[in-house]
Amino acid sequence: MKKSDITKIIREEVINIIRSQYINEAFAEPLLSKLDKMSGMDRGYRSFWTRFANTHDIAWDKLPKGSITKVTNPNIVKSGLAFWVINGRKHNPFSTESWSSSIGYEGRDSVLAVTLDNKILYAAGSGVGPKGSSRHQSSYDAVGIGKRGTLMVKKLKELSDEIYHMADFESFRGGTKEMKAKRADLKLGKDTFKDSSAWKRANMQRYRDILNARVGSRDTVDAMVAKIVKIANEAVATGMEVIKTNNYDALLTTINGNEVEMNYVTSAMTRALRSYAEYIRQDNAATKEKEQGYGDYNAKASKETAGYIKKILQAFESGNNREIGRY
Repeated sequence: MKKSDITKIIREEVINIIRSQYINEAFAEPLLSKLDKMSGMDRGYRSFWTRFANTHDIAWDKLPKGSITKVTNPNIVKSGLAFWVINGRKHNPFSTESWSSSIGYEGRDSVLAVTLDNKILYAAGSGVGPKGSSRHQSSYDAVGIGKRGTLMVKKLKELSDEIYHMADFESFRGGTKEMKAKRADLKLGKDTFKDSSAWKRANMQRYRDILNARVGSRDTVDAMVAKIVKIANEAVATGMEVIKTNNYDALLTTINGNEVEMNYVTSAMTRALRSYAEYIRQDNAATKEKEQGYGDYNAKASKETAGYIKKILQAFESGNNREIGRY
């Protein structure tokens, strides 16, 4: 065995040891494992996974297969988490210095940059955030191997060879301990693709549980959520009648005559119920505030939450794939 081969094996084992200190299990999502091996993701407490988890409370090792997709259209990653990847070493047309005339490494894939909702992420203390989220940030603090002059989304579109997208990381927030409980719901969500009736029963039960916490009579928000539940249930049933996928192997259904990704439907439904539960809490608290003369903080908050639920309903009623995925 060559010395270089031995060095490579040792290096990989050291990386695995360091990585295991910060991630409890191997990634269930294979594309995360692929990204983890690329240049630009760092290791240990400085790794992107650790920093992002510190900021957004994500249990990366609990994300199920299918959470990340490889996309070719950069316009669909304006929302969500996106990893911009280059293959090997290439010319950097945006170079501002002689030493940065090329970017990447021969024979290796690298993460050029990571964006969240179309904003490039930088190290911010022990976490991550957009530019300006921490003092004294510079291009050296950007996640990935991106150099000065390349850290703009329009330039990433030109430089990148591949893009990996996580449309909805919100559904996976809550850390490893809470994730175990959420994972049961996700498994029911995955059963959507096998048994739409099981998903519908679980969906209706969650809706009833939240509704039971309601103090007072039904109002416009209750009716909006009821419509969302009905549309989502029908969409899942429709998608199971004839299995159809798009170019990225994502399962499709039909809403209002338009094709919509099944994952967008189930994720938006999850967000709607989560927001509805929050609305109930805020509305109940607002009633107490009014009775006790404590102000109108929760009353205003409940109106904002109701507005968000209305946007989800409008997206469902339109049958617009992008809007449903957005909200």
